[in-house]
Amino acid sequence: MMQIAAVGSEAFILGFRLAGVDNVFTAEQDNIEVTIRNAISKDQFGILIVHEEEVKHVSEHMKELMLRSIKPVIIKIGGEEEELRNKVKAAIGVDLYASS
Repeated sequence: MMQIAAVGSEAFILGFRLAGVDNVFTAEQDNIEVTIRNAISKDQFGILIVHEEEVKHVSEHMKELMLRSIKPVIIKIGGEEEELRNKVKAAIGVDLYASS
């Protein structure tokens, strides 16, 4: 069974943890590329979610690798808050911004 993983800053992955995504990798600007490469190399992940802002800090070679990756499929999310809300909801089926 393929699993979902998220890579990014502590603030970015917090929402995924709360939604039940167990496979999260904390990364900052200085180690984002190594962390993404490590996550890509794991066979159990079918979807890898990365914050679009952090992808700006990886090499062109890594961006190309991410673009061509089939397993896992790499989804970049980010941008305006409403756009982020809709993408997260579509990706994991949970509206992290909904209030009770």
